[in-house]
Amino acid sequence: MATVACTQARPPVDAAALARVERWWIVIGSSPMLDSIDWRHYARDAQMVVLSGDPRISVDDLPQSTIRLAYVSVGEADPRRPYWSEVRDQPFLVEPNPEWPDNRRVDIRDSRWQEVLMCEEVARLMQRGFDGLMLDTVDTVPYLETKDPARFAGSRQALRDWLQRLRKAFPRAVLVANGSDALVDAAPYVDAFVVEGVFSIYDVRQRTYRRTTDAERDWKLGAIARARAVAPRPVFTIEYADVGDVELSQWASQESLRHGFRPYVGVRALNTAP
Repeated sequence: MATVACTQARPPVDAAALARVERWWIVIGSSPMLDSIDWRHYARDAQMVVLSGDPRISVDDLPQSTIRLAYVSVGEADPRRPYWSEVRDQPFLVEPNPEWPDNRRVDIRDSRWQEVLMCEEVARLMQRGFDGLMLDTVDTVPYLETKDPARFAGSRQALRDWLQRLRKAFPRAVLVANGSDALVDAAPYVDAFVVEGVFSIYDVRQRTYRRTTDAERDWKLGAIARARAVAPRPVFTIEYADVGDVELSQWASQESLRHGFRPYVGVRALNTAP
């Protein structure tokens, strides 16, 4: 498998600026409406944005003061990404994610996947001018190791080792980890945490948006507490509510703020204008 030489980016953003972010948004899904979005307009008051790296969205169109993070899926391979033709038949693809069937969970221990991520996906995005990365699907790692401890032994350590390499390769990149179980593993190497659905979620089985139950909420808050015990990083939450559901949106935002977090509310696909 061919690899591309890693290049070190030097983004002009200090990771300490994350502590001052209160207004932010994320758009990583696909939608025809994104073709006509005035991104400078929507980012005018945003202190941080997370984008998928979609070539239709130029980071140069965003205000210089806005922290620009690129979405990177660490624990799943995405067929929409440029690397897909290279990895589609590789043995490190483990299984589909039933909630997003096109995506394939991966074995993070495989050096070929690690190199694709580091020297192709990450390098490509950093060269486009992003200030850093939001590292998604890291929870795949503890999920697989717990599901089959014999087969996936050492996966969490492999994640930690890869994150350490990432930090060394891109020392000035702003790194944010999105997850729950794996945040405690990522904590020493990232600058902030993102946690989805702490107070409101899209319920796949019921096909509706709703408040989280006490048990669901306590589990997410526990994962945050464990990670912050390792490294007291800022916490951003992605809460989910349908377009027009003002009551759920406001309640989830207020609860997130009450806990000292920085919320963004969006639809499940995260493909609408902020």
